[in-house]
Amino acid sequence: MSAAARWTAFAAEDLAMAEAAQGLGLWNQVCLHAQQAAAKSLKAFLAERHRPIPMVHHLAELLALCTEADQELSRFEDHCYALDKYLIPLTYPDAVPTGQTDSLPTEKDAHEALGIVKELQKALRVS
Repeated sequence: MSAAARWTAFAAEDLAMAEAAQGLGLWNQVCLHAQQAAAKSLKAFLAERHRPIPMVHHLAELLALCTEADQELSRFEDHCYALDKYLIPLTYPDAVPTGQTDSLPTEKDAHEALGIVKELQKALRVS
């Protein structure tokens, strides 16, 4: 199995987990797994083009590398920042100040996150 295929398979698992979490109403998990699916999809895109795969998690940084191969992808910059905002607070519970749980993802946020990752995967032609 190629590196691109491995990254694509991992991205597909994260997307499946996000969709399963949506069915359970676990909005934090939907958004976290959507962010992870996007990161792994961007890495699959790089791997397909035999580019180095950096050990980073921030989508904007990965997207910048991908746009070197396809400028059309730059339209996802704002979407990448939107998904990246979930990484730290949903990975580290202490990153959310006590009593400020209203800053955690809502059902609407989760729906938007899933839409973003699916649109990104379509543009990357990985899924």
